Amino acid sequence: MRFIQVGVGGFGGTWVRALKNNRQAKVVGMVDVNPQAMQKVCEENGYDASICFPTLKQALKSVEADVAVVVTPPVHHRAPVVEALGAGLHVISEKPMAESMADCKAMLCAARKAKRHYVVSQNYRYAGDMYAMADLVKKGRIGEIGQVKIDFYKGVGFGGFRADMAYPLLVDMSIHHFDLIRFITGLDAVSVRGQAWNPKWSHFKGDCSSSICFTMENDARVLYNGSWCAKGDYCDWNGNWQIEGSKGTIRYEKGVVTLDQVPKGYGVKKSAVVPPRKLRRIGQDYVLDNVIKSLSKGERPLTDVYDNIYSVAMVFGAVKAVKGERRIKVIDPALQQLIDGKTAARRT
Repeated sequence: MRFIQVGVGGFGGTWVRALKNNRQAKVVGMVDVNPQAMQKVCEENGYDASICFPTLKQALKSVEADVAVVVTPPVHHRAPVVEALGAGLHVISEKPMAESMADCKAMLCAARKAKRHYVVSQNYRYAGDMYAMADLVKKGRIGEIGQVKIDFYKGVGFGGFRADMAYPLLVDMSIHHFDLIRFITGLDAVSVRGQAWNPKWSHFKGDCSSSICFTMENDARVLYNGSWCAKGDYCDWNGNWQIEGSKGTIRYEKGVVTLDQVPKGYGVKKSAVVPPRKLRRIGQDYVLDNVIKSLSKGERPLTDVYDNIYSVAMVFGAVKAVKGERRIKVIDPALQQLIDGKTAARRT
């Protein structure tokens, strides 16, 4: 299957390696505004400079391809995705789909109009420990899910486009966790509320800490607490999880999945570490392999736009919620007067 990669610098290197290592993939074009980045990729991977182009338009005119892989910053996803779909190619893009719901809707419409598959790389799904938790839920080991808590606290020194985003954690990182919520629990979100803020020491311009509460379709609550400027490194990139159901709890922390069986009441009757599911491929390699196999069989790939729109909608729902949060004073004026002894004594 023939591929054009749009964006080869930075994180694009991950996809350069994935495409090169897959025997069913042939790179016929590379697109980047930075010629030095393309030259480096060619030298390190043995590609000829003749497949390098400054624009996707020129690449589409010069080579025949089946799939475009878009690894530009999220704010620049829409144009190449829509252009490639319009040219008859299937598309894989990195997450998030875009930095606005308007762009996401336009990309979904472009995929429908072109009758082509557009897949968003939600690579965090494709890891053995995440599959292990999803398997436990599907098998009913903890019964009906009632509440979930996810804590994600990492201090990271990202520069580049992330440092300038209005909500860097929610838009660029939390999409992974929100998609994992859907993948592991099998539930979609129906409403959201929350807050976002930026501690004084943060190097981010936008709010990089947040507390979000989702109500899921079965009325369960998912509490998500996250920060990208934590004073320390308190979890891995998946975050720390606690998924509670009517029969027990699934816990995840730094690569370890634990099943606590609580058939009645609140006391744990049995606790055991659950091994990760063995996967032949993980991450972007899994995504690429799934796309190639699905397209070859005429099937729908995983995490295509019609599935991923539910995950990215959680992101922009959370952004909308934190923007319009209703602040209620804990100590209202009347209570403050009472505390200060300024309220006249009640007549008897």
